[in-house]
Amino acid sequence: MSTDNYRITAKLGGGPVFLGIAALGAVLCGVSYTQGHQAFFASYLTAFCYFLALALGSFFFVFVQHLARSAWSVTIRRISESTAANLPWMFFLFIPVLLGSKELLMWLDPAVRANDHLVHIKEAYLNPTFLYVRVGIYFALWGVFTYFFLNNSKKQDESKDPALTLKMGKVAAGAAIVFALSQTFFAFDWIMSLDPHWFSTMFGVYFFAGSVVLQYSFLILMTALLRAKTGRKDVFRKDHFHDAGKLLFGHNVFWTYIGFSQFFLIWYANLPEETAFYHHRAVDSWKVISLMLPWCHFAIPFLGLMSWHVKRNIPAISAVCVWFLVICYIDIYWLIQPNFHPQGPTFGIGDVGSLLVVGGMFMFMLFRRLNSANLIPMGDPRLKDCLTYDNGVPDNEQH
Repeated sequence: MSTDNYRITAKLGGGPVFLGIAALGAVLCGVSYTQGHQAFFASYLTAFCYFLALALGSFFFVFVQHLARSAWSVTIRRISESTAANLPWMFFLFIPVLLGSKELLMWLDPAVRANDHLVHIKEAYLNPTFLYVRVGIYFALWGVFTYFFLNNSKKQDESKDPALTLKMGKVAAGAAIVFALSQTFFAFDWIMSLDPHWFSTMFGVYFFAGSVVLQYSFLILMTALLRAKTGRKDVFRKDHFHDAGKLLFGHNVFWTYIGFSQFFLIWYANLPEETAFYHHRAVDSWKVISLMLPWCHFAIPFLGLMSWHVKRNIPAISAVCVWFLVICYIDIYWLIQPNFHPQGPTFGIGDVGSLLVVGGMFMFMLFRRLNSANLIPMGDPRLKDCLTYDNGVPDNEQH
């Protein structure tokens, strides 16, 4: 099959706009910093973890497609490859978190490590040297793997060498192990250890589940954008929205299962060192968000995504995905902010500025990458299968 017809590029623009958004965010962050250092760093950490979750979820999607030797996802995989490739560059966006680490992590204070028994017995792990070494390892590994997948995928656009697909499939197994460990320990280091007295072995899985829901929501929206910009309904087909919608539905149910399981096990054991997490989120106005999440993150979108008509209706599935983008941020906000604002949410200028600066730079890097490369992996040997597969819907619904 000739691939000449699938050399698809589009000038998505957005570069100056996203840089302008980031610049505005930087100004707002500066104002917020003068109003309170700790509150600003907490807001920035929340925004950073939100976009990091998106990049990590995209990395997960890429290596899983190679592990499964998936054909259905070939034409939309470049979106996730490009999004995941932001991971090494996000280290520079992480620098403000590192600078504010002593404001965020109480256990970095030597007096706390010496006098707080629960922190002291964890000092082999909770110590500053090991913390900063781990950060370097995380970003280095993420950079190596995401560069490998994107670079070989783009190289295959020109060479059409099927051996590259086999090579990426083999490396994907190692990427899965690296991903599982690194994203789990990052969640332990920079979210769970904000309260060093609390612990949960399920916390890393909870963060992972949310990141995958976020990734599928973003992937569907980006696919809709590329379909509109290029007009290639034969490439970005409704089958892709349907299947991605099914995976979004399934992983959101998984998020619910993990969230309930963590809550139920802690409630049943009723140990003070574990229940503190939920106690802090069951008082004052935090209780409203705690009660809202099961409904807004699970029940409401569950009813919508059950229908295959919604998953194949691009405006409808896009609306669901926008909903998820908002709810996933609220979820991460709920994980982080009660440690600094026990009286209730205080969403303000620092939160807005942090979202703008991190999100603006994140989208600038992504759109720059998409503008400079073919939008689909046209050298992938499974491209033909991707373009012709049938997921069982009526013929008049194909496009």
